[in-house]
Amino acid sequence: MNRKQIECDKKIAQAGGIAVLSAVTPEEAVLKAGKLLSAGIRALEIPYRGKDFFDAADACIRAVRREVPEMLVGAATVINPVIARRAVKAGAQFILSPGFNPRTVRYCLRHSIPVYPGVATSSEIERALEFGLSTLKYFPAEALGGVKMLSALAGPFPQVRFIVSGGLNAQNAEEYKKCRNVAVVSGSWLSK
Repeated sequence: MNRKQIECDKKIAQAGGIAVLSAVTPEEAVLKAGKLLSAGIRALEIPYRGKDFFDAADACIRAVRREVPEMLVGAATVINPVIARRAVKAGAQFILSPGFNPRTVRYCLRHSIPVYPGVATSSEIERALEFGLSTLKYFPAEALGGVKMLSALAGPFPQVRFIVSGGLNAQNAEEYKKCRNVAVVSGSWLSK
């Protein structure tokens, strides 16, 4: 694992949450980033959901990096190396994927870009460990069994920490935070 990945893992674990900012303008992203920092949330993700939104995602990442430099800014819904390259060029400091694409992971690791692929099974977790990754995105958490499943995964994978996303809200997030293998929770409810 490279130094940047290790440093980003630590920052994410101390971020207080990762807010998802979808379908916002750069001005709204900057405003929300400032409010999030004031509330103790020090990381956010901008999703690349569909080609129609790529330019907007790029602009939001650039704006937040420029105007709110204390915020850790990631790109989400990164499903291939082309999107990863684009997001990093815009200024993304880490990459989140909904699933495990080995090409995206290889690209990011080769270029020392912190990457958090999505996993849903023990086999995918084992694959990520083979790549030297120990902080992973668990998505969609609620649909995959939620807290009960995460607790079960802690036994065979004590070295793994999860960025938990998918179906979380202000009410159930506290239960996830109690899990020893949860690094941080993520969701759009944090940015409301």
